[in-house]
Amino acid sequence: MSASPHPATPGHGDPELPVRGTVEGFYGPPWSHAERLAHLEFSARVGLNTYVYAPKDDPHHRARWRQPYPEPELARLAELAAASRALGIRFVYAISPGLSMRFADDADHRALAAKAGQVFDAGIGHFALFFDDVPAELTRPEELNRWPGAGAAGAAHGEAAATFVAGFLRPRGIREPLLVCPTDYAGCDATPYRERFARTAPPDAIVAWTGCDIVTGAVTRDDVARAAASYRRRVLLWDNFPVNDYEPSRLFLGPLTGRAGELGGGALAGVLANPMVQAVPSRIPLACVADWARDPRGYDPAASARRALAAVAGAGAADLAPLVEACTAWPPEAEQEAALARAVGDALAGRPGGLDVLTGRLTDLARGCRAAREPEPLVTALRPWLDAAIAMADAGLAAARLLQTATVPQPPAATVPQPRAVAESQPRAAAESQPQAAIVPQPRAGASGEVEALREEVRRALGEAERHYANVLRSVIPPFVREVLDRTAPAESMPAEGRPAALLVTGDRRTAGDEAVADLLARRGFAVRRRALPGPEEIREAAAVVVTRGAGDAAIAAVARVDVPLLAWHGFVPLGLATSGVVLLARDRVRIAEPADPLAAGLAGAVPVYRGPGKLTVAEVGPDARVVARVVDEDRPALFHYPAGATLADGTVAPAPRIGLFLGADGPAPWLMGPAGRVIVEAAFDRLATGSAVAAIPRPSPAGDLAAAPKAPR
Repeated sequence: MSASPHPATPGHGDPELPVRGTVEGFYGPPWSHAERLAHLEFSARVGLNTYVYAPKDDPHHRARWRQPYPEPELARLAELAAASRALGIRFVYAISPGLSMRFADDADHRALAAKAGQVFDAGIGHFALFFDDVPAELTRPEELNRWPGAGAAGAAHGEAAATFVAGFLRPRGIREPLLVCPTDYAGCDATPYRERFARTAPPDAIVAWTGCDIVTGAVTRDDVARAAASYRRRVLLWDNFPVNDYEPSRLFLGPLTGRAGELGGGALAGVLANPMVQAVPSRIPLACVADWARDPRGYDPAASARRALAAVAGAGAADLAPLVEACTAWPPEAEQEAALARAVGDALAGRPGGLDVLTGRLTDLARGCRAAREPEPLVTALRPWLDAAIAMADAGLAAARLLQTATVPQPPAATVPQPRAVAESQPRAAAESQPQAAIVPQPRAGASGEVEALREEVRRALGEAERHYANVLRSVIPPFVREVLDRTAPAESMPAEGRPAALLVTGDRRTAGDEAVADLLARRGFAVRRRALPGPEEIREAAAVVVTRGAGDAAIAAVARVDVPLLAWHGFVPLGLATSGVVLLARDRVRIAEPADPLAAGLAGAVPVYRGPGKLTVAEVGPDARVVARVVDEDRPALFHYPAGATLADGTVAPAPRIGLFLGADGPAPWLMGPAGRVIVEAAFDRLATGSAVAAIPRPSPAGDLAAAPKAPR
C-alpha cells in the first residue's frame, strides 16, 4: 500500500496520516455488494481514502485462493473498484494464500500471480498479501530444507512477498509499496519470525500490524516505533476496532479511544479499521476513526461520538443514543457502561441517589429502544440489540423496585461496611466466606406478599433478558438482579442433607452459565456446591465435579485426580485430558463423529450447537479418548470422554469417567445454547449422574427437543 499522501477529501484539512481507511477483514458473513458500495460512499463523506477487500469468508480470497473468480463475482469486484475510483478511494485487493501455499514450489507462486492477474485485468491496480491467522511454523520437508531454523515461516513469507513484487507487480507497472500482513502481526518486540521476514521481504514493503495485542485499548508512539524497528519497515495499524467477529453478540458503537495524538514524522503509515459484521452500525465508530486519522492531535472522542451519531442516525439519534451509550465500552474487556455499573454499586450500598440514577438510566434506555424507528437501515441492523436492551432494562427496573420495596430505612451509607463488588456476588449457599452486603433488605410490615410477587416478576424478567443472544449490559444488570434476588430470598427451604454433592468449580463471579449448570446438576439429584477454590473436605465429599471456564489454576490442580466423574470445558491439559486445548472464536457447529455414543444424544452429521457464533473449546486428546464430535471443517475434538481405567493424555489412568465439552466462557448460558447444543449438554450431565450412581432425570428425545424449540434470531 502506498505511503504517499492520498489527496484529502475537500473540507477535511491536511491529514497527518496519509492512509486512512478500512479493511473488511473479519470472520463471519461478508458484507453484501450493496453494503460495500454504500460503505465506499460513506468513506468518501467522512474522509476515509482506502478500502482493503479481505473478507475471511470469501473463499476465493483465502481458502480457494488458487481458483479464479466466477464471472459474476469478478464483475462485482470490478464495479467496486470503479466506484472507488470515482469517489477518490483506493480499492486494494488482498489475497491470503498462507493456509495452503507451498512456499518452496514455484508453481504456487505462478498460481498466485495468475489469480492476481485475473483481478488486475478486471481493473484493480492495488494489491496486498496477507499471511494472518495461518500456521506459524513450516511443516513440509522441502520448506524446512530451504528455510531451516527458528523463524522459518517469516523467511518464506517475506520471500513470497518479494517474488510477488518482482514477478507480478513490477512487470505491470505497479510501483507502490506492497502491503503485507505477516503471521506475527501483533506485539511490539523483535522475534525470530520478524528478523527473518525483515531479511527477505521487499525493502519498501509496509507491514500491517494490530498493535501490542490483537485487540488493544491503547496504541502509543513508542509502540509504533518499537514495532517498526522489529520489522525494519514502516507499519500500517490494522486496528481491530470496532470489529466484533470474536464476540459477535456485542456491538462496539462508541468512539475510538486510546490512540496516540502525536504521530507526525513517525513510522506509522496510516490506519485501517476493521469494521463489525454489521455494516451500517459500523459507520458510527468508523466516523470517529476518520476524525482521529485526520487530526490525531486534535481528536476529542466525546465530541466525535456526538457528531458521528448525529451524522449516521439523523433524526433518530436521540432515541438511539441510550443504546449507543450502553454499547460504548472499549476495549472489549472494559466494564460495559462504567457509569451505570457505578450506579449499581451505589444502589446496592444504599448510597443517596444511587437507585434514582440507576432507574433513570434504565428508563431512558427502555424508552429510547422502544421508540427507535429511523433511519430504517440502521434500526433494522440494530433490532436484536434494541430488543435485548429493552428486556435487560426491564429486568433491572424490576429488580430496583424489588430492592426499594423490600428495604427498610438503613443507617447512612458512611456508617455501614462497603458492599462486596457486584462482580463478586455469590450464590447464598456458597457465600459463607464472603463479607456481608452493606444493605440487607428487611421487608416492611405487611410487605412479604408484595415482595414475593415482585421476586417472581424479577425472575421472569431476568429469564427473558438472558434469552437474548445479543449482549447489552450483560455484565452489569444480571449480577445486580441476582444480588437483589439473593438479598430478598427467604430462608433456604430445601436442605442438602441426603443428596450427593456436586462440586461446581468456577470463578468468583456468579454467571448465568453457572446457574444453568447448577440447575442441570440439581435436576439430577445433586446438592450443588459452587466454589472458586474448594477445600480438601469438600473435594473428598464430592460425588461429581464440573470444571468451568472460570476455574483458576489452583482449583483445577486440586480436583485433577478426584476419583469421581468429572466434566470439564476448561483446564484440559492440567486435568490430564489433553495435550493441548484452544478456544476457537465465532463458531457454532460440530460434526458428530460417533452417532451411536450416548453423548451424541441421538444426533448425526453437522449440527449447530449455538444460536449464533460463539466460543468453541477444542483439544488434542489422548489415544484412549472416545471422540464423539469434532469442529466442522477441522479435525479437532470438541466432545470426548474417557471411561474409568482409560489412559489419559498425560499417561495417567482415569480414576473415574472424564468428559470434555466444547463450551466456552459462557458455559450453557440460555442466550447461547441452541436446541442441539442443549440435548448434547443434557446427555453429558446424564452421563455424569450415571457415573455418580445418581439417577438421571427423564429428558425429551433429541428429535422432540429440536422440533419443539423455537428458532432463535441470528
